[in-house]
Amino acid sequence: MQQQLATPWFDSALTRLNPRRGERALALEPQLADIQALCVAFGEAGELAVVSRDRCIAEQQTGDPPPQLRVIAHETIGGERFGTFDAVIAAPKSGPLLPPEVYARLIRDNLRPGGRFVIDLPSTDMQPDLRSCWVDLGWDEERLAPIEGPDEPELLEALRGAGLRSVESTVGSHLLVASSAAEFVAAFADDLGLGEDEIIELAHAIVRKRQETGPIELLLHRSQASGRR
Repeated sequence: MQQQLATPWFDSALTRLNPRRGERALALEPQLADIQALCVAFGEAGELAVVSRDRCIAEQQTGDPPPQLRVIAHETIGGERFGTFDAVIAAPKSGPLLPPEVYARLIRDNLRPGGRFVIDLPSTDMQPDLRSCWVDLGWDEERLAPIEGPDEPELLEALRGAGLRSVESTVGSHLLVASSAAEFVAAFADDLGLGEDEIIELAHAIVRKRQETGPIELLLHRSQASGRR
């Protein structure tokens, strides 16, 4: 399993969702730490349904899950109805990503009238240094698809087109701190299909580009929006 880093985009999305203890919530593709934060936020009186294509996450949570947690091991394709929820949060670290209009329909079809949502997806150029070095190395740019999502106007248009209300965007740039370039690259190794040699090569390229070694701070650009059904 890939190395875990902090998820500032998820922390921002959860704060914006304004979780209330006792509510029913749906989370699409969260990481393990995100699930733990959601369980705390909604409390034992609440209900949390997690949909994850990553069976490792599902298996770790279903071994001895908190009583309020239901984990669904499922690769979402659009059109699914997992229940009727007070709140929906979709803030995956990476893809495979669905088209924004599919996320919009999933949110609409799983929220109760008046229910709240927050969605936060990788933007078109989530981490410019990584992408620039990737291109410099001559690697296939199609492999970057898991960390390249919609821009903000495209996401907002899809959400409003699905009939969701009070749709608003927010600042989608988040500072990610890693102990080294290698730690940062390793955190996305599974998503980008990187082998050990490629992790080292890409990390070295980032160090050369930034002309710094040791701990690094990288801006991640994401598209975040919130609203109601």
